[in-house]
Amino acid sequence: MFSPKNSNRSIRTEYPYIIEKFSSITVLLNDGTKLAATIWMPKNKNEEIRKEEKFATILEYLPYRKSDWTSIRDEIRLKYFSGFGYVSLRVDIRGTGNSQGIFDDEYSHQEHTDMLQTLQWIQNQIWSNGKVVIYGKSWGGFNGLQLGSLQSKNLVGIISAYSTDDRYSDDIHYCGGCLPAQEALTWSTQMLLWLSVPPHPIYQGGIDENFDLESIWKERLNNLVPLDCYWMKHQTRDDYWRHGSVCEDYSKITCPVLLIGGFADLYTDPVFRLMSKLECPKRALLGPWGHNWPDEAYPGPQIGFLQEVIAWLDYHIKGIDNGYDKKEILSIYKLNPNINELHSIVEERKGEWIHLNQIPNYPYEHDQRNNLKFNKEQEEEENLSREKYLNYYLSFGSLQTEIISKNVLPNKISFLSPQETGLTSGNWLGSGSLHTPDHSIDQRIDDGNSLCFDSPPLNETLELFGFPTVKLNLSSNNSNGLICVRLCMIDENSSSSILISRGILNLTHYKSHEYPEDLIPDQIYNVDVTLSGVCVCLPAGCRLRLSLSSSYWPFVWPSSQLSTLTIHFNNPSPCILTLPRLIENYSSRNDFHRPEIAQGLPIKQLSESSSQRIRTIDEINEIVTLKINGDDGCIEYPDGLIFHETIESIYQINKNDPQSARIEIERNIKYYFKDQSLLKADIKTKSIMFSKQSPSTFHLIHQLNIKNKDQEFFNKTWNLTFPRLYN
Repeated sequence: MFSPKNSNRSIRTEYPYIIEKFSSITVLLNDGTKLAATIWMPKNKNEEIRKEEKFATILEYLPYRKSDWTSIRDEIRLKYFSGFGYVSLRVDIRGTGNSQGIFDDEYSHQEHTDMLQTLQWIQNQIWSNGKVVIYGKSWGGFNGLQLGSLQSKNLVGIISAYSTDDRYSDDIHYCGGCLPAQEALTWSTQMLLWLSVPPHPIYQGGIDENFDLESIWKERLNNLVPLDCYWMKHQTRDDYWRHGSVCEDYSKITCPVLLIGGFADLYTDPVFRLMSKLECPKRALLGPWGHNWPDEAYPGPQIGFLQEVIAWLDYHIKGIDNGYDKKEILSIYKLNPNINELHSIVEERKGEWIHLNQIPNYPYEHDQRNNLKFNKEQEEEENLSREKYLNYYLSFGSLQTEIISKNVLPNKISFLSPQETGLTSGNWLGSGSLHTPDHSIDQRIDDGNSLCFDSPPLNETLELFGFPTVKLNLSSNNSNGLICVRLCMIDENSSSSILISRGILNLTHYKSHEYPEDLIPDQIYNVDVTLSGVCVCLPAGCRLRLSLSSSYWPFVWPSSQLSTLTIHFNNPSPCILTLPRLIENYSSRNDFHRPEIAQGLPIKQLSESSSQRIRTIDEINEIVTLKINGDDGCIEYPDGLIFHETIESIYQINKNDPQSARIEIERNIKYYFKDQSLLKADIKTKSIMFSKQSPSTFHLIHQLNIKNKDQEFFNKTWNLTFPRLYN
């Protein structure tokens, strides 16, 4: 939860404006619900014009508890913005933190309605000039884009980090039509735990002063629903996912947009798509980072993100001619993969910043599978450019730049991967924290469980920018199956295998995520797989490896049956790996400032964070177990609140039985004050997920146990069963 101290960051103490903080603000909605908010208010140093000056507002709207959990990060960034003449407003979503009401779901209609009414509340304040910029990462980045698509007249800017345009194809719930075993359950259990924490017992705005904490807490718990209850009911791309997916109509976003993404995060591809599709003023920063703000995210290097935001705000919101419009629309960190980074914890990636005005198109299969408008002719015309793309043809065990004659080598090859294939994958969503083991390691273990095609050594440096794609002629001996495609760099001297990009597809979704269909056993299908976006420099002498596997655990849940896949060469057309070259003109420079933040809260670190990632193999029973433990450390806030969160996760599977897949996640939060008179909450969750074959079903068990002041306060168990639909 709390990142280690970053010695690269300096603390700013002098600002153009005086800053005042108000921690107990109430935002009143039309139905009488009161939302809790904190404001950092700028005051002009010139008293003569102080009363007359009005300000634009930067709004962050989250369910993550402004009074404790996000207060540390809010203080160092939102206060910073205020020092430059912007009102910073941090609001707890309805039914979370200290806001009244009951929380319902992610990005719900109620959430959108409340956001629009919050904008109206801002406009009615005496300090407001009516202009609002929505700011946030992850949830706050999502609802920022969604608010833009609602076209509120006083929304004048969006700063969206680690977010998506498509809630089905590029979010934590589904990946290529497959269920992300590790990340989806990790996230749903995280929200189950956080939503079980009581309101802060000291008045914070929102909930009325002198409120009955236990009754409000109990009401929330009685209405609590694990979020995977919703996701598992919607296993295909239906109206549930279209709601809040701005890819349904990019033209609805008209105000300026600043996007932030990272190659260690799962929300990389939407940055490329949004930059390609949006027609409004736009700029994007795409670094090596995980899921954290660029001034402290790992892997580094970090940048002066807040200075970048102020320059963007001053140009777009205040109309200051500071030259920001001369910046290229994309600043991206070009990675140089190397064997020194083959570790689960990486402090800094080797590479360089480049800046350019061209954005690679996302292959049309995304729009096609999601029933969106696309221009296939334009895409195919671009793909004909030999200068732009490099094609490799798959033959028996190798990648060749020319098609091999049909009669020289066997015309097909079959493979069935052990179910534990994928254990070197790292995490799909890197946390951006230095202590978390997120990064992929040497891929040779997974390569050994996959069907591999290797290229000859590169004769010269190869720079890639965009989306690698693979066209396969493929059949399955069963009615379902999945394929994972990995592009790796084979180091010239050590033969280490370094992950460059990957793509995953539920084969029943090969035509549509909305209308999947069972495969006809042994029928040959033409399947396109798009790999994740890259900006990378591969050295001369290395080799490329394309690895195909029929499982990828625990990245995604295995298919319900063992499915042997067969690749058919030159039948009816070649199998092709297409690599997008970096041929656009770009500037290579690092003109970002050193990271700078505002003075933070005077917190006490009572214990340090720690983590473990341990893999064990039971050779007799052929069971492979991955255990991941995390301790976020214990912290004491200035008001005396103590917060300590831990997690233990176990991912287990039998090498030859997809139905043996099992996940257990235990979480705990201790939330109390030193004297324990106000509150002493001990909140535990235990969640288990497994599947059964007849009938083909997913099973989820969530157990919630809460004690307050050492007495049982709340217990509930959810036993959930969902049919497996084309999965």
